[in-house]
Amino acid sequence: MSFINKFFGTILGFFDQITGHYLLALLIFALLVKIIMLPFGIKQQKTSIKQAHVRPREMAIRAKYKGRTDQPTQQKMQQEIMDLYQKEGYSPMSGCLPLLIQMPILLILYNVVISPLKYICGYTEEMLNVIATHLANAGTAISGLKDGVFTGRDIDLVKHLTESNVDGINEALTAAGHAAIDLAELPNLSLFGDPTALAIQPSFLSILVLIPILNFGITLLSMFINKKLTFQPMQEQQGNMLVMNIVMAGMTAFIAFQVPAAIGIYWLFNSILGIIQQLILAKTMPLPRFTEEEYKAAIREYAGKGASKKETVQKTRAALARPLDEDEYADLGDYHSVYDEKPVIEEPAPTNDSVVGKAPLKKKK
Repeated sequence: MSFINKFFGTILGFFDQITGHYLLALLIFALLVKIIMLPFGIKQQKTSIKQAHVRPREMAIRAKYKGRTDQPTQQKMQQEIMDLYQKEGYSPMSGCLPLLIQMPILLILYNVVISPLKYICGYTEEMLNVIATHLANAGTAISGLKDGVFTGRDIDLVKHLTESNVDGINEALTAAGHAAIDLAELPNLSLFGDPTALAIQPSFLSILVLIPILNFGITLLSMFINKKLTFQPMQEQQGNMLVMNIVMAGMTAFIAFQVPAAIGIYWLFNSILGIIQQLILAKTMPLPRFTEEEYKAAIREYAGKGASKKETVQKTRAALARPLDEDEYADLGDYHSVYDEKPVIEEPAPTNDSVVGKAPLKKKK
């Protein structure tokens, strides 16, 4: 894990050096991640197109079993839907992969942001111990320092690395056999006038509260655009989806309060770039429109796939030979009786040899 953190820290450090600010480094990093993840976004769009194609038939299957909530019927319905998915090459879980990949990246970024000296600047643990000990001896309270061992967050040291004490720190490092440090190589974590704002958690009493608020708004906007541009399988549950979207946006804002500001800003950049990507994919790979005619055609298709009368009668006769439970009664299907069919009586066609044909006509008197 330490190797991965250093790898990502090196990339962020490089972007910070060429841009001069950690904020811009996060933007370039988010853009790089989006470019790498673009094939997954294209695959997700193709999955939405497949889902839009199978949706009319899926709804027809559900309509066929509507009102029957017994377990055997529900299992049969789910099996028919799974068979439909398999036939069309559609997987409901295929759209989860981009999200699953994003979460480890956020965890790595968290470690990099709170430990910039270790993962971005490449300082060893011995160097961090020397710096923390020197600052503590100079009268600075350093959290995480115990018995000369520093186990806290590097950002606690970054706050105290200034021009006024860097000479003394370098003397202590040189005496311990380590290379001197250069303040110019430290990442620029300043924001809103605070030199280490990107490494501290937002609060309601600081201007950093804008970061969670913006995350809440952009997350809601992203979900709204995603609903408009991608196929939504459960459009009939509009109220529930709205509540779920608000809850998810609220969770995003809550998490943004619990992590350094840089993490919230990265997630903000990621959401904005995601909206742009979705707009481009929707333009280049549009979804098919769901029509009422397609749904009615699917209803007619699946209505003709029910059990025949002969199969139903055989099934009923076999079931009546033993006691039935309630679920089995529901699974028997429609009962067909021989008395339900009206006999067809064919009338013989008239012939020249009939009695009517041979009757003589009466003469008028």
